[in-house]
Amino acid sequence: MTRITRPTRTLPERPDIHQLRRQAKELLDGFRAQQSEACAEVHAHYRDATPAVFALHDAQLVLARAYGFDSWPRLKAHVDGVTAKQFIAAARDNDLDKVGAMLEVRADLVDMQWSYGDERRALHYAVMNDHPAMVRLLMRHGADANAGVHPHRDATTPRTMAIERELREITAIIEEEERTRRERTVDDGNAEAGGEDTRGTAPRPSPDTADSAVRSAVVRGDADWLRKRHAERPLVNTPDWSSGGLLTLAAANDRPEVLSLLLDAGFDPDERVRWSEGPDAAYSQGYPLWHCAATGKQAMAELLLQRGANPNVHVDSSGSPVYAAYSHHQWAMVELLKRHGGVVTPDIVGLYRETSLASEMLAGTATALLPDGTVPAGRTLEDYLLEFALSGGAADIVRMALAHIDWPRGDSRWFRMLARGTDFWNHIPWLRAGNHDLDRRSYISGFRLLVERCDPNVAGGFGRTALHEVAASGDHVTEAEATALAAILLDAGARTAVRDELLRSTPLGWACRWGRAGVVRVMLQHGADPIERDAEPWARPRAWAEKMNRAAVVAVLREYGG
Repeated sequence: MTRITRPTRTLPERPDIHQLRRQAKELLDGFRAQQSEACAEVHAHYRDATPAVFALHDAQLVLARAYGFDSWPRLKAHVDGVTAKQFIAAARDNDLDKVGAMLEVRADLVDMQWSYGDERRALHYAVMNDHPAMVRLLMRHGADANAGVHPHRDATTPRTMAIERELREITAIIEEEERTRRERTVDDGNAEAGGEDTRGTAPRPSPDTADSAVRSAVVRGDADWLRKRHAERPLVNTPDWSSGGLLTLAAANDRPEVLSLLLDAGFDPDERVRWSEGPDAAYSQGYPLWHCAATGKQAMAELLLQRGANPNVHVDSSGSPVYAAYSHHQWAMVELLKRHGGVVTPDIVGLYRETSLASEMLAGTATALLPDGTVPAGRTLEDYLLEFALSGGAADIVRMALAHIDWPRGDSRWFRMLARGTDFWNHIPWLRAGNHDLDRRSYISGFRLLVERCDPNVAGGFGRTALHEVAASGDHVTEAEATALAAILLDAGARTAVRDELLRSTPLGWACRWGRAGVVRVMLQHGADPIERDAEPWARPRAWAEKMNRAAVVAVLREYGG
């Protein structure tokens, strides 16, 4: 069974494959001799290992997992430089030969992103740098032209960027290659239906990694069938980053007997998954318990907890099981999780404006109860609490947390906080976990307190500033609220001439693109250039407003000579 484990070793800056082979041999010898350290490492990464049959290839697999890779070949590829970052860099440099050669070794590189926090892919660079041949090469190897970059994915897909930059040749290539894919899919389907030889088409997922029969049995609760299948060939769980695996499927379909059977089969109760591999890997876990906590399924939650599920681990971008219970008002579940070590953490406290709990945390009376890892590495309780207080509009907690932070005004860490101040999290319409009854005015109050402490021009990823973020704030943020946020920043000295790296536009350009007429007006009142002759023609304010059909914005620009 595949095991998703956290790294226990760190690769040097310039790893050497010969040294790694020696490490694998040493690990093998140590395990066969039953040395305690070797045994601990093997058992951490390899299920049911025994010295009598443990071989060198097993030791290499353990070593690869210890460094954060799924297999020895993947570790070797990393050492050889066949990595996502090397691949994307080659595409950025328009090195067609290198990109083609790397795809021969690892076809999956075509849609890998730079890192967990930076979703730019090779195709983004090929489009942004206007390299049609590279776009065609990547598209022919399966690149996704509709994958955007967080936090504004709709505006930053390769297709959208090509269209909005008026790159007609590249737009035509994307459309042509996607049309060819659709036609090939139809042809392959017809060939299969007609009994023709389909060798040479894309390989089908193996039964062990995508067995629809197993998933179907889990959904309908057919424990007998699953038990028989497991006796014939052990069931394999391959959790997905965004939706978990078979345990989550059992929980979602209210199948306690199946859940128990899968746990008896040795499945990880937290269904850990890893994004990417190696030094840049990110981890997510806790899907089954999170679902039970959110939906109030007490019996299955208790079963998972008894089998070792952790109530405090985080599902990526969705918080812990305790958070799930808290945000879905499952108060009996909150108490159950607390009995098993669950903790109300700073993110929950900030989002839901739990002022008394925040005061206790900041005073030190509650921090001893926080489990290890509650606050991410490199962060402090105070700034972690501040982030979620800003996102949730907890102005009183913002004030308390700021009193414990002494960052310089120009510290880059302030950008995270400024961006969170534009969330208006509790009032996102589609977010069931929010609390729409909370006072909206508190977001503005908290943001003003923040801006008093920092330079409003600190930049975040891709050169974005807080003014950019305000200009692209969600539809649930009203025009008056977005304008108020922009005015706070501008009055504090926010600059309007800064261009980001992805849209190559100023905050005014962003406001024109997203149709924020009030934000456009207040920027122009503070001296923003309505014409921007130094910008690329497609990135000028008027160009954005017209191509996005923002009539109200065009009218405001005209008032100021734009």
